[in-house]
Amino acid sequence: MNILAIVLGALVVMVSGMVWFHPKVFGKGWMTELGLTEEDVNKVNPVVMVGALLMAGVVAYAMSRYAGHTEEGMHQFVHGMYHGFMPAILYVAPVLVSKSLFEQKSLPWILTVVAYWVVTLTLVGGVVYFLTPVKAAVGG
Repeated sequence: MNILAIVLGALVVMVSGMVWFHPKVFGKGWMTELGLTEEDVNKVNPVVMVGALLMAGVVAYAMSRYAGHTEEGMHQFVHGMYHGFMPAILYVAPVLVSKSLFEQKSLPWILTVVAYWVVTLTLVGGVVYFLTPVKAAVGG
C-alpha cells in the first residue's frame, strides 16, 4: 500500500471537484438544479469536507489495490488512467445516470456530474498508478 499515492489520489478528487463545480466552470448549472446559491456553496461545512475527503480516500485506496502491475510498452500514468476510466464508464456512470433519472435531474446536470466522475476517476487512476512501484513478476 502506497500512502503517498492514496493521499495524492484523494487530493485529486477534492481539487478536481473544486475546479469542476466552480461557478465559472460547471458550478452554476449544478447549483441551480440543486436549488443552491454561491453563498450556500461557499459556507464551509467541516462535516461535509471531512466526509468528502474520507470518501475520496476510499476511492484512491480502492484504485491503489490494483496498482503496481504494468502493461508492456505502456506508461504507468496512462495504464492507471485506463484502470480509472473503465470502472468510471462501466460502473459509476450507469449508477449515476440511473439515480439521476429517478431523481428527475436535467440532462445538463446529469452530464456535468457523470463527466466529473469519469474525468476524476481517470486522473486518480493515473496518479495512483504512477506513484505505485511496479511489483516484480512472480515465476518469471
